[in-house]
Amino acid sequence: MYTTSLFSTVLQLITDIYLEFKYNFYWYFSPGVDYITLWVVFWIYPSVNIIFLNFYPTNKKFSTSVYYILGWTLFALVYEWFAVNSSLFQYNGWKLWYSALIYPFLYLLLYINWKIIRRLYRLSL
Repeated sequence: MYTTSLFSTVLQLITDIYLEFKYNFYWYFSPGVDYITLWVVFWIYPSVNIIFLNFYPTNKKFSTSVYYILGWTLFALVYEWFAVNSSLFQYNGWKLWYSALIYPFLYLLLYINWKIIRRLYRLSL
């Protein structure tokens, strides 16, 4: 889980380099680099990833996994909406529906990465 959280943090930082700094689509708190953004990146995102992976329904039906990912997508969208309305996160060309399209793929990518890491770990034993 920690390796996958590190993967997601790096992916998020790379995404922010392009979407936030190069294209100026959004930012946290204020435009540009600031230290308070590190709290969001290094505390909130890994915590959510660990909770998401810890309760993932691995031995359930496929439809259960789909509903689980959709539920977490809804959670992320609600969190993002509150973040935008409280000025933690600010849009400058980005739309909430862009996130709605991306979140299911990101959660699926987290799960796939986690499965690969688990398989590699078992093979190394």
